[in-house]
Amino acid sequence: MRFSQLDLDRQLRLIFDELIDLEGDPVGSLRVAKGALGPFNALVVGFDFSVQGGSIGAAEARQLAVGIKTAKRLGIPLLMMLNTGGVRVTEGANGLAAFRFVFRDLLDAKLDGLQVLSVVTRHCYGGGSMLATIGDRVLVNAHSQISMSGPKLIQALTEDTEDGHVSSDDIHHVLNGANRAGISSRFQLVEDDEQGYQCGIRSFFSSKQNLVASNLVILDELEHRFNDQGLTRSSLQVTKNSVHSLIDLTEIGEEASWSGSSAMFSLDNHADERVAIYALVADHFADAEAVFDLTHAINALSNSVVGIKVFIDCSSHSPKLSAERVLLSEYLAILAICMREKHVNGTHVHVILVGAAGGGIFAALSAAASEVTMLKTATVQILPPAAIDAMRWQDNDVITVTQLISARVVDNVIDDLSGVIS
Repeated sequence: MRFSQLDLDRQLRLIFDELIDLEGDPVGSLRVAKGALGPFNALVVGFDFSVQGGSIGAAEARQLAVGIKTAKRLGIPLLMMLNTGGVRVTEGANGLAAFRFVFRDLLDAKLDGLQVLSVVTRHCYGGGSMLATIGDRVLVNAHSQISMSGPKLIQALTEDTEDGHVSSDDIHHVLNGANRAGISSRFQLVEDDEQGYQCGIRSFFSSKQNLVASNLVILDELEHRFNDQGLTRSSLQVTKNSVHSLIDLTEIGEEASWSGSSAMFSLDNHADERVAIYALVADHFADAEAVFDLTHAINALSNSVVGIKVFIDCSSHSPKLSAERVLLSEYLAILAICMREKHVNGTHVHVILVGAAGGGIFAALSAAASEVTMLKTATVQILPPAAIDAMRWQDNDVITVTQLISARVVDNVIDDLSGVIS
């Protein structure tokens, strides 16, 4: 039997010489322990796919937060054994809030120098794939599957929009560990056995690799990845006074340039010399190109900028196979780390929801932001309507504004944009 097919406890016993469990939330399904492998120590957080698909609910988020905090206190790396379907949909607003704050904890810990190793054994989808790609290194085997959207959803929403039939084999080939390691320098392919994983873990422990120190290198790789994967970057460049019914740029400043194939946003547009204004507006989804352009623009801002405002009307990240060909999770993770770095360095990062929001794009932005504000008429859902329709699921209840505020999914609710545009 392959190592990835073993249960979590068996995997951990095979890899580590010693494991000391931490006392924590008895309700959560994660395994949190201090592990020793030869002379190396790590704080280990294991996800058990046999319990609700390894999904991340409020209890699991608390457990992961304890793991992050303990790793920082002890000065040892964090090792996440990831076998997860992502955020637990059934917990609604509480699940969204839990992921927002534990992902923020992880971003802040990375920026504070914490080394993180992600080990993907079998499945790693949704928010779990964002946790994975925050790692300084990601270990995968040839059979691992990692993506923002699950294979069934990718197939359902890809066949209607891309040329030709997309088979499940085509999708699994794109998502598998061998392909991921071939396109991302931070992914390392290991043999699907005890020795393969131990070797990969020992190699990481011996290194000084750090994601934050190589932001520019990673951004350069992400940009070149479009051509490497045969994807043509959009040539759309237009100048508009308005890109959204509620966002009139004449109230902010001069006309701005907008670009992108699935979304539009201003590039280097400033209300004054100290505040940068951006928007991410899409009929349905934000693709990897949109996420990259927003990341690149924000990362390039000078230290004199003291405020960033990002207006959002975008129901989710793109579930299309074209987005997964370039490993969308990594684009979202780098967007989050670049935005959070601005916050840590003293820039106020204000995310304002003016319409629909959800999925990985909301997870990345809300975790990284200094403040999240929503219009009373805006909506937040874990699953966008297009995904529900494509998968023929029963409609999930709309999360009310009261629930969003109570759970701290957002920080403020406003009646109009006058206070945040001026």
